Amino acid sequence: MNNLLKTSLPVSISILSTCILSACVNQNTIVQKKLTPVTNACPKISALITAYDNNFEQVKISKIKANSSSNWKAKYNLIGENCTIWSWGGTQTTYACSISANNKQTAENYYADAKKITQQCLDNSWTMTEVPRKHDNGLKTTFTTPNKVASISAHLVPTGSIFNEKWTLYYYIGKPKL
Repeated sequence: MNNLLKTSLPVSISILSTCILSACVNQNTIVQKKLTPVTNACPKISALITAYDNNFEQVKISKIKANSSSNWKAKYNLIGENCTIWSWGGTQTTYACSISANNKQTAENYYADAKKITQQCLDNSWTMTEVPRKHDNGLKTTFTTPNKVASISAHLVPTGSIFNEKWTLYYYIGKPKL
């Protein structure tokens, strides 16, 4: 029995190590995602700003079943992999994306990149305003211009718990709150 324990222990440790390593790799896949590079983002941002005037009809792919709103999968994914178009009773339509990170630093990098890429894609008529979010320790940046009804905003939001640090970057194109 002792020999069996001696030979199975290294195998058990090896299997356990592989499982732990595999869990770490899976946990970091979110962190490794990138935002759309400027060269690809600018034509998409421009198309989305223009599409806002027509409830994003040009960028809707397929309808997603939802209870309180109408949702569509979006043609463009500027941030993350599942951008959508939301419509509430036809009066408010918004392009929305998000990407999560397992730590604040990575989320802050996403947020900085989103601001930088957006700013580089817009002309000088757009103004950038950054303020702390009202209901949490996050930040909100909004881009507006007198030439368009639509605005662009990026929100850095803590979405974790006491035991699980997690942050999410939300990216919207739609009508700003007045």
